[in-house]
Amino acid sequence: MKKTLALMIAAACFGLTAQTAMADVDGAKIFKKKCAMCHKIDKKKVGPAVKDMNKDNAALKATIISGRKMMPKFGKKLSAEEIDAVVEFLAANRS
Repeated sequence: MKKTLALMIAAACFGLTAQTAMADVDGAKIFKKKCAMCHKIDKKKVGPAVKDMNKDNAALKATIISGRKMMPKFGKKLSAEEIDAVVEFLAANRS
């Protein structure tokens, strides 16, 4: 019984730590560091403007992971949490 309770407490603490780490992922910072060289929020640069990007978040995520045309693949360069944060940032900045 004590062992089970200790495992449950440890699992709960790990879950809280993982959520805190995910909360620290900043999509805007990642965009600025990895994407802003080719994309702007309101106008075309090398790649399309964020406001003109696909409205489907799943399609955006797939493009970030696998790349498209001149855009490189970021699936192995960014974590799943970082990719999700960038997609959330893009979604929040589309008109």
